[in-house]
Amino acid sequence: MKTQIKVGFLISYDYELLFTSMIIVYDFVDTIYLVIDSERKTFSGENYNLPDSFFERVKEMDVADKIVFFEEPFYSPTRTAIENETRERNLLSMKMGSNCWKMQIDVDEFFADFKAVTKFLDKHSYLLSHPQCNAVNLRANWVTLFKQTPNGFLYIDNKEHFSFATNVIAKHYFGRDLTSIDNREIATNFIAVHQSWARKPEEVYQKITNWGHKNDFDIENYFNFWLSVSEDNYVNFVDLHPFHPKHWKCLKFMPCGTLAEFTKKYAEQHQPLETVLSGKYYRRYLKNNLKFYLGIPVKIQNENIT
Repeated sequence: MKTQIKVGFLISYDYELLFTSMIIVYDFVDTIYLVIDSERKTFSGENYNLPDSFFERVKEMDVADKIVFFEEPFYSPTRTAIENETRERNLLSMKMGSNCWKMQIDVDEFFADFKAVTKFLDKHSYLLSHPQCNAVNLRANWVTLFKQTPNGFLYIDNKEHFSFATNVIAKHYFGRDLTSIDNREIATNFIAVHQSWARKPEEVYQKITNWGHKNDFDIENYFNFWLSVSEDNYVNFVDLHPFHPKHWKCLKFMPCGTLAEFTKKYAEQHQPLETVLSGKYYRRYLKNNLKFYLGIPVKIQNENIT
């Protein structure tokens, strides 16, 4: 039986980026969910516009009838931005259902080798059986684009990892993250270029005033800092993550003209190791299943692959 792989994108003000990220995954997944607030509100309650042309372009791309729209009034003024985001992701997870890999990818994340990702998920499809005793949370690595300059991109390359796939339903507790107490975290070698900050100034400002982390740092000060960074002075800055400074030690520069060129050059220069689970992991899976049938509590252990 073919492994079911479903992916979801949360749509908001930066919807244009979807058409770059979705084309990367389209041929390799079974279902694509586009999650849209029916009142067109962001996590923080700001209004945004989603033109009819967006739906027309989606329809044109959906040649295999894979795309499902999921629209509800997700925003609630009684919740914080991150609480609204987490709730929306859990509702999406429930919509995806059981017996499938549930992937959540942001529209500004572009996997360098998505075929390898789905090959890994297919190889380890046994984890979809009895997820209650073999819950897993897969994590990949960002290469974060910090700023586009006249001659290329400033970026962060420090194996900053993020959650992107799981076999369990509605267990997100902070954005996409799943608690490692209840879910075994598998740190993979997969890479995604993250166009988080490499946008026009007005788009960056819109992002940081509306995303789930808007209350975690001084928006105005950090935005002014971002504006000041250039090809000429980027080497002078260290510890520059907006709310976890040590996570971004320094900036690097790659001369190139486009996002596609950056991704291609980076992939050529940084061939990742194949992500392989050890034999003991599969043995642990069998042991956990046995414990499940015998009614013995299963102890969660993380599996880091380097």
